[in-house]
Amino acid sequence: MKTIAIVPALNEARSIAGVVRGLKKAGADRIVVIDGHSKDKTVEKARKAGAVVVMQEGKGKGMAFQTFLRKEKIDGNAFYVMLDGDASYLPEELGLITSELREGNDVVLGTRAVLVHNFKSFAHWLGAKGISLVATILFFKRVPDVCTGYWGFTGNALKKLRVTAKRFDLEANLFAQSCKNGLRIKSIPISYKKRLGEAKLHVPDAFDIILHLFKQRFIY
Repeated sequence: MKTIAIVPALNEARSIAGVVRGLKKAGADRIVVIDGHSKDKTVEKARKAGAVVVMQEGKGKGMAFQTFLRKEKIDGNAFYVMLDGDASYLPEELGLITSELREGNDVVLGTRAVLVHNFKSFAHWLGAKGISLVATILFFKRVPDVCTGYWGFTGNALKKLRVTAKRFDLEANLFAQSCKNGLRIKSIPISYKKRLGEAKLHVPDAFDIILHLFKQRFIY
């Protein structure tokens, strides 16, 4: 089946070309980079590597995903895989995601390997574990790593998701909507590397993610 890769990116000139080339080599039929108005050469390098570049509406990762849904016609018979453009996720593991979709799963999450190299990375790991525990309790569905940036969807599943997230609450939104729509969700282990460039996720974002989970569970 056709595989479309979705790559949100913001100032990822150091890594984006390698990510795009890796996805092409791994078998992606179409690679769409959603650029959040980068100030460096992200757009130029993505296009040169072979990606289609779509300029993001608004700011934040959630808005990048919403932009993709608005501007791309979703093919119910295709696979969609999202990963970050900072080279922290391995494009060559694309097949791990799509193989689980072929097995009949609607949504696939990549559970990241532990990567702790300083106090900040430890805090991020610990925070992600805490958020995943909250998501597990709220939706009665075990999720080892709800904050992962490596996701896969069937086109039919993607059509069912109501995406309202604007920033780093995107993954919480995707998980909550997948649960509420009764989709078959599978988590699998994946690799995880130190990102190239500056981290964009900060401590206050964790509280926004948890708040979004509660809103999805009790309000939306």
